[in-house]
Amino acid sequence: MKSNMEVYKIWAPDDALWSQWAKPVLFMKTPAKSFKELQIPKVNWIHSLESQTMLIVDLPAESGVMESLALARLGYRPVPLYNGVNGYISSMVVKVGEIATALFEGADILEGLYISPDAPPVFMLDSNRMNGIGKQPGTFDNRWCVFPQDMPSATFLINAGIQRVIVHSDTIRNDLAHVLVRYQQQGIEIFICMNGEAFEKITVVKPSKFRSLSYRFKVIMGLIRNNAGGFGGKISEPTQSSGVRYYGYG
Repeated sequence: MKSNMEVYKIWAPDDALWSQWAKPVLFMKTPAKSFKELQIPKVNWIHSLESQTMLIVDLPAESGVMESLALARLGYRPVPLYNGVNGYISSMVVKVGEIATALFEGADILEGLYISPDAPPVFMLDSNRMNGIGKQPGTFDNRWCVFPQDMPSATFLINAGIQRVIVHSDTIRNDLAHVLVRYQQQGIEIFICMNGEAFEKITVVKPSKFRSLSYRFKVIMGLIRNNAGGFGGKISEPTQSSGVRYYGYG
C-alpha cells in the first residue's frame, strides 16, 4: 500500500512543470477504500494532446478526477487544485470524500501512464467548492475557492507556450473569472465546453472587485482556514453564558 506522500507524488511528480501548483490537502488523510471500480469516461470534446492548450476541469465531486484521468491518457498532466479539507464526514459542508477516494485509487492508473514532464496541464477543480451555507454551528465548513495566486500567471503560461485555455464546466464561476480575465487581458484565448461535446470561444466578463485587495480579504473572511493547509474547520455549537451567546471555531 502506498503512503499518502507517495500518492501525492504520483499526482505531483518533482520533474513535472506544473506540480508546483498541486494542492496536498486531500492527500493528508487516507480515505475509505471504495468497492467500485473507477469508471474513466470517454472524452468527446477534445481528442488529442495540443501543446499550446491548457485545460481546466471544473466539475462536481469525483467526476473531475475521472475526466482528468481520461485526459491524462491523451498526454495532459493532471494537477489537483482541491483545497477543501476532508473532515468530519457527517457534517462536511462540501462532500470531498469521493474526490479523495478517486485521487488515491486513480493514482495506480496515473502511475501507469507516460506523461512528458512539460506536457500541458489540466487543472482540477470541484464545482461544488462554494456550495452550501458556511459557518453554521455543528458543521465542518470546508468551502474553498481558487485565487489567482493558486494558478500560473499569464506570463508563465505564455512563456510555456500556452495560447489558449479550455474550461469544461456548466459555467464560469466568479472565483475562476478572476483568473481567466487576467489571462484574457494578456492575449490568451478562453474557451468553454458546457455540453461535453464541443467547446466555443468566449469573452469572460470582468468580475466585481477585479484586482481589488478587498476581494481576497472579503472571501477569506467568509471561509475557515485550516492549520494543516487549505480550508476547513469545525464550527462549534453555541454556548450560553450570562445571557450572551458565543460562537467559537474548533
